[in-house]
Amino acid sequence: MKFMVIVYSVIFACISGVSGCKSENKELKNDATEIANVMCKSLEAMKNLKSADPADSIRIRKLQAEYKKVENELTILYGKFRKKYEAKSATREFTGQFRRYLNESMLECKSLSKEDRDNFEKGMK
Repeated sequence: MKFMVIVYSVIFACISGVSGCKSENKELKNDATEIANVMCKSLEAMKNLKSADPADSIRIRKLQAEYKKVENELTILYGKFRKKYEAKSATREFTGQFRRYLNESMLECKSLSKEDRDNFEKGMK
């Protein structure tokens, strides 16, 4: 799951671009926060799945369905984000801003492991 968080962060950071105006920065921050919230839900679902008793097949199926639902939500959100910022994605400035906003938002996730939290903190620098 750590791999998925890092992969999504890199993908979002690489594709995104926007000019430096304040209203767009606020909009970008809101978009990054929304993405981070869904990523956090994904981490929580994976954490629950890993901690479930393997003998409880009904709970495992329920948790797998929940995880799949969150992953689908993230895929849809990512598609909308990519389409929204497609024309602006070439700038380094935007990539840095988006990465910073995403890292900042992900630090609020209670499901982050210590290692993931360290990675997101490093990304803010």
